[in-house]
Amino acid sequence: MTNRMSAINKLGEYFMKKGKILSIKEYKAAKDTPMRWLIVKRVFNSWSRMEIFVNKHFPEIGTVKPETKAAPKKVAKKVVEDE
Repeated sequence: MTNRMSAINKLGEYFMKKGKILSIKEYKAAKDTPMRWLIVKRVFNSWSRMEIFVNKHFPEIGTVKPETKAAPKKVAKKVVEDE
């Protein structure tokens, strides 16, 4: 069985990458989760209780934005009219 502190660390690091604590629906839909959602509920007894523990140990979740690459700027081409 998964230890509670190891689960908190795995989930905290995962949510740090995502930039926020995901809702249970978002977590179920994600393909890159560190553990199944049912295991999370089994360890913490509820999703909201897991959120409390993760927020306590990782208070910086949501304050640090995940790194995103900026989209390249589009350059308008000059149209030259023939005379």
